[in-house]
Amino acid sequence: MSLNKDVEFHIRNNYAWTKLPLAIKQLLGNSQKSWEKAVLEYSIRNQLRWRGNVVRHVIRDERKYYEELLQYSREHLMLFPYHLSDVMVKGLRVTPFSYYIGTMNDIMSNEKSYDSLPNFTAADCLRLLGIGRNQYIDLMNQGRTKTKFSFRRRNVKELLPKKPIQLQSIDWWWVIHIGHVTEEDIKMCNAAEHRSVDTLIDRGPQKAGLMDIRVVQGLYSKGLVYLEVPINDDDYIAGMFA
Repeated sequence: MSLNKDVEFHIRNNYAWTKLPLAIKQLLGNSQKSWEKAVLEYSIRNQLRWRGNVVRHVIRDERKYYEELLQYSREHLMLFPYHLSDVMVKGLRVTPFSYYIGTMNDIMSNEKSYDSLPNFTAADCLRLLGIGRNQYIDLMNQGRTKTKFSFRRRNVKELLPKKPIQLQSIDWWWVIHIGHVTEEDIKMCNAAEHRSVDTLIDRGPQKAGLMDIRVVQGLYSKGLVYLEVPINDDDYIAGMFA
């Protein structure tokens, strides 16, 4: 559903129902419920943060909001909401890897074409899962087990990777954040990884250049840390169109 541009403007600028201009209320049939429905739809579609936005007055349960946002994003094959990593990874324990595994499981289980993936989502799946067009076709073929009388579908999850592809590079200025770590997770860590987890918990996020990259890779593959590439509004990206 496409919203009126004026309605979207007032959602972006965090207008409460009582503060809306009369003309906007009339566009919504003078219905507060229609306004709240529009706020929720726009916020989820644009992956807005709950805190600091008007949607927090529409849906009071923060966790429920983010769960709905994740469900919508997966159903519409959207990019992982990296800007919400602190909530997704720490709060919901959903990493980019697990998110795309879920996405890939969905489209393979429904036997959809690889081309159903939007370009940026497909690129991220390739980067994290190592699954591009050719790999996708191979997996789909592996999923069809031929018996004497018919084809039997295998469990798709059995065919998907169990951990993300190792990062090709981690620049020194990237920031390493702790994710959602349980006691069971710690038992799977070696001594160096355990010490790094303690450092991240006690001292907060650390620049990659201050950590052992091999340890960071190990924690990343276990889904215990996530990476932030800090970019300011006045930064320039060089070489993108060379």
